[in-house]
Amino acid sequence: MRVSNSFPCLLLAISFSLLISCEKNTDPDPENGSPEISAQTRYINNWIFDGMHEVYLWEEYIPAGLDPETASDSRKFFYSFLHDIDRFSWIHDDYDALMNQYYGVQESIGYSLTFGRLGGSDSLFALVEYVYQDSPADSAGLKRGDIILEFNDQALTVNNYLSLYEGKSYTITMGQVSKDGLSLTDKKYVLRASVIAEDPSVFWDVLEEGGHKIGYLAYVSFTSGQSDEYLYTLNTIFQEFASAGISDLILDLRYNPGGDLESAGWLAAGVCPATNVQNKDIMIRFQWNAGYTEYFTRTEGSNSANLLFRFPPNPNNLDLDRIFVFTTDNTASASEFTITGLYPYMDVITIGDTTYGKYTGAWIIPDFADPPLHNWAMIPIVMKYANADGLSEFNDGLPPDYEVDPFYFPLRPFGDKQDPFTAQALSIISGQPVSAYLKSEVRSKQIQWLQAPVNEFKRNLYLVPELH
Repeated sequence: MRVSNSFPCLLLAISFSLLISCEKNTDPDPENGSPEISAQTRYINNWIFDGMHEVYLWEEYIPAGLDPETASDSRKFFYSFLHDIDRFSWIHDDYDALMNQYYGVQESIGYSLTFGRLGGSDSLFALVEYVYQDSPADSAGLKRGDIILEFNDQALTVNNYLSLYEGKSYTITMGQVSKDGLSLTDKKYVLRASVIAEDPSVFWDVLEEGGHKIGYLAYVSFTSGQSDEYLYTLNTIFQEFASAGISDLILDLRYNPGGDLESAGWLAAGVCPATNVQNKDIMIRFQWNAGYTEYFTRTEGSNSANLLFRFPPNPNNLDLDRIFVFTTDNTASASEFTITGLYPYMDVITIGDTTYGKYTGAWIIPDFADPPLHNWAMIPIVMKYANADGLSEFNDGLPPDYEVDPFYFPLRPFGDKQDPFTAQALSIISGQPVSAYLKSEVRSKQIQWLQAPVNEFKRNLYLVPELH
């Protein structure tokens, strides 16, 4: 499953004339007494060296003196290229597994959990944030807001919760809110990971409030799918919203760390005013390193699709003039690309917490030799973006228009009026106070939250150059 797009310059088609050997030479180096690096490692190092010097956004800041012939650890060698401000470039030694994630098909239980510690207790609990449709978690009947207290009859602690969560097969014991905090129930489920389609549209509905029809979409990553199948889901959702005659849309990006450019553009073109799509207005401008900026300008002109991203044609456009977006510090990259791209053209009302702060995009670069001589992939930052008004470099994230604590408890279902995020949006739409919707107490219960680590693959904006 190799990317078939041919990139414009020499690097990505280059085949090093090195003798490749999987057998490590352990003879001592007469210069320093240490073992020589293998030809395979030198090949990978040279692939990194040439690649980063060509495509890296901050190429001018690459330290001098990096030597691909002497670096014994290719992973460390890659990270030695990174600029001080670069939090996002990374490298992986399994390109095929990486692309399975890119297409949203991988072995998984099919849910997202966050973890909390109540009242200073040593024990943790897990809270289900969302569930993928047709996953093992979905088949077991798990739903957003469910509480899990045990994995394989073991109480969760700060020392074991990550290893238990990352397992491929286990039995969970459910919990419930009780007068004294949380208590075990007799509900147990056996969960076994399977290969699932992680369609990012995990929930959608039409809410009705005060004569208004409001579309609600919980979207947890920007993923098109291998054959654009997840874009077809978006089409279906937009068609349902249009048939219902919605006047407003809530886009829930609380758990969306990013993804690919295609789905971000498709979603934006589905919700923005129709004239922006018809006019092919500029949504985003790209800035590359000096070499690529000159190359795209010289070969394709100032209107190059590699310099300007315009709203793509979308026959399911909803022609809205405002949108409500739920955000947290997990809202990143392609999510921020979508939010900022819409800012100049419609009223984007953000509710929640400040976003992550990522205004850059990456390429996934494998070995383009035919056949490939290794299975590594590097994911360097190759561009930064700005919206049509020039907004960029929001390192501290995008602050919300209306602050809502993302760590409320108990967790309400998507679209529930007692979810404080939804209550805030409905309050703005209906003119009723937020308190009219929050019938029950929303409380933190002195909870310390420990989130599962975000998959760095998902916290990115991936793009492929448009070549002519």
